[in-house]
Amino acid sequence: MGNLTKNFNREEFACKCGCGFDGIDYELVKIIQEIRDEMNEPIRINSGCRCAKHNARVGGVRNSFHVQGKAADLSCASGGKKLADTIGRMLREGRLTGLKYYIYYVKKNFVHVDIGRKRGIIYEVRG
Repeated sequence: MGNLTKNFNREEFACKCGCGFDGIDYELVKIIQEIRDEMNEPIRINSGCRCAKHNARVGGVRNSFHVQGKAADLSCASGGKKLADTIGRMLREGRLTGLKYYIYYVKKNFVHVDIGRKRGIIYEVRG
């Protein structure tokens, strides 16, 4: 099925502008595969890698981990809240040790995950 993991292809993580940038960090892909296995349902990669131009165009933060291939925005049919809750539970259970940060965007119904750097908190909810 996938050429990175059993469920994910490199193309899913490529920059959405069509430039071809697809340098996703394999450690992040492995974490997302673990989440997918736990949820037992497909996970959509809304945004993975971003070139600097595309990142600016979509309003991404300067020095975004998307530009480094260390972040992805995820969604699934059962919703962002279930996705965020599953990630939180897996972290509490000592799984997903490489995950540094995640944010649940309520209004847009997706979860940002990254392996960039640890912040003061690992989880946020934003409107």
